[in-house]
Amino acid sequence: MKRLQFLSYALVLASLVSGCASTGSVKPLKTAEDVTEIKVADSMSKKVDFHVRKRFIYLVAWNNIPVGRIIAESDDMRKYRGRDVYVVRLMTESNKFLSKIYRVEDTYTSYVDAETMTSRRYEADRKEGNYRKHLVVEYDFDNMEAIYTNLTDGSVKKCRIRKNVQDPVSTVCYFMTLPKEPGEVVNITVNLNEKNYDLFGKVEDFDIVKLPDLGSFPAFKIRPYALLKGQRYRKGRGWMYFAADARRYPLYGVVLIPFGRVTATLKTVEDI
Repeated sequence: MKRLQFLSYALVLASLVSGCASTGSVKPLKTAEDVTEIKVADSMSKKVDFHVRKRFIYLVAWNNIPVGRIIAESDDMRKYRGRDVYVVRLMTESNKFLSKIYRVEDTYTSYVDAETMTSRRYEADRKEGNYRKHLVVEYDFDNMEAIYTNLTDGSVKKCRIRKNVQDPVSTVCYFMTLPKEPGEVVNITVNLNEKNYDLFGKVEDFDIVKLPDLGSFPAFKIRPYALLKGQRYRKGRGWMYFAADARRYPLYGVVLIPFGRVTATLKTVEDI
């Protein structure tokens, strides 16, 4: 409750001093010239290579008010415990207005197996207000278990995992590379908080997503939901648009919360 109060105060402050954000917009695919559902579906049906040495920067806004940004980076392939992996980092940070009330500086790092696109290691370093937690998760596929080491308090926990398990960051990396068909339901196992979730998402709606700084993209929408031990896990509602072309960039996301909507809009794509 206190965290929600802090965030509410911060959002009010941001609305007074920071103005409105330039976020993404969506329109039906049929309004676009020289773009048809057949062309989009054909492009989506092809497997996509994982992007290396790329940096994606997203503007985060609450009810169209800027509150921070997300930075996602992928490095060159490297060796980790005898496996070729991609190291992917995702950083979330509040802007200076929100930080006056509730500062957020989180870093999530995933070691993604280059062959299977599954997670080999996941690290979450969270700094949110006065909250601190630094967690490392090692995925042991020989013993089919995840080892959770909390570097903040020194505790160690274990849980069983499934084949082709993903962490929250590697999930997006894996999904980006998959060939897809309209109407297809994608099922991914995500390990989080010592639990295995069945994450489902249906490939929906062909649309045109217009990004203020990058132009327009033919895109498809995915609206994920999760099951835990066969029961619907009801926390949060949202959807994400991905480019329906060879780039397969995550373009624009929406999460509905009790006091509005939070959006993430792709602003910049850089080679690093």
